[in-house]
Amino acid sequence: MTSLLRLEIPEEGMPRRRLLVIQPLVGIGDMVWHKPWIDHLAAFYDVILATKPTVQASVLFAKTPGVIDILDIDRSQRGKRGQHDGIMGLWRLAQRFRQADVDQVVIMHHSSTYAIAAWLAGIPARFGYGIGGQSRWLNRGYFLPKSARLQHPTSKMAIFADINGFAPVTTSWQITPTDFAFDEADKFLAAHHVGIDKNGKCPLIILGVGAMHPDRRWSAENFAKLVAQMRLARPDIHIGLMGAPAEQPVIDAVLSHLADTTGVISCTNKLDVAIALFVRAICYAGNDTSLLNLSAVAGTPSIGLFAQSGPLTYSPNILAVCVDEDKMGIPGQIDTITPTRVLVAISALLPPIKMVRADG
Repeated sequence: MTSLLRLEIPEEGMPRRRLLVIQPLVGIGDMVWHKPWIDHLAAFYDVILATKPTVQASVLFAKTPGVIDILDIDRSQRGKRGQHDGIMGLWRLAQRFRQADVDQVVIMHHSSTYAIAAWLAGIPARFGYGIGGQSRWLNRGYFLPKSARLQHPTSKMAIFADINGFAPVTTSWQITPTDFAFDEADKFLAAHHVGIDKNGKCPLIILGVGAMHPDRRWSAENFAKLVAQMRLARPDIHIGLMGAPAEQPVIDAVLSHLADTTGVISCTNKLDVAIALFVRAICYAGNDTSLLNLSAVAGTPSIGLFAQSGPLTYSPNILAVCVDEDKMGIPGQIDTITPTRVLVAISALLPPIKMVRADG
């Protein structure tokens, strides 16, 4: 029978205990959504974070000293099997968890696999969502109802943390780049003749042109039209076309539609440098993908183009431009969002043009 014991947050001055936190979702945005609660736990525990390498946790938690180790989960990564898949993979995963040398685990997911692995690892206190069959392998905490399975991860985590005693007083999504990342970003900007003011900001708009799912990806033609209109209206502002290195062809496609690429920068920087660029930029606009989430938690006004699902509401920095309500979720509808609509949204965020007064 499950013992309804909430997670004990140690009082100030007490020795720090080790805590295994499992967050197995595959996307960078997924980890961003869970970050406030992991940050909060890391303020009280020495957290060993088990997650998939695709989320780049070492970058996202570089400024969270309480996260002392990251364990890679090599399982079910976007259709690819790994060493933790299957029966033998489950045993290997349990061994990995056993090596963490903890007496408590918090599973931020509903999968039974991670609860079974934690049980096999001999972890005495096991907390988790408890949805479906997972509850059989947990022995601590209050469970989420089955209906929560379809809720957004931020909603699930808010409820789960609250009923189990580890909700932060204020849920805050934020990420701070390292000094090294800022240095690299500033070198990159200087190489492209983009200055930085005394407040650490620069005349740069970042456009996120990539997305894993084609129905979430605005066309290269629309991005090019937006760039051309933006450069015409505000030639004093540079535009960065950002994507992962593998998305360089998408950036190239946008550039190919431009008659003039003056002031347009290709940005395929490493993730930590990209986050520092978000901090420096005036604003971000782009597809509903990980870059949108990263820009928002970096504190930058971030315009998201939403066509497949409703707009994200967890951060006030996310500003939505959506397809018509009756087109939401229908494949191929994202290009019904016009460049003019996005231009209007961006223009509302821009500083006024500096007027140079002539003498005489």
